[in-house]
Amino acid sequence: MSEPSSPKISKLLWLIFMLIVMTLYLLVVSRLIDSLFTDNRSLQFICYFVAGIIWIFPAKWIMFAVNGKPKSGEK
Repeated sequence: MSEPSSPKISKLLWLIFMLIVMTLYLLVVSRLIDSLFTDNRSLQFICYFVAGIIWIFPAKWIMFAVNGKPKSGEK
């Protein structure tokens, strides 16, 4: 049987995954907002502000999942 990966490797893989997902999110959202609101700077600002807040929730979930304390009975 294969042993589970060490915590350091696992955290590194989650970090790389998060960086890739956040980069893709940034590219998609910026293209979408720029194409929808080309001439309206105030709507662009509002949309970028909202998009900047939205990414926090999945990132928070991933950070708690990676850095969470083990449950009783687990190593």
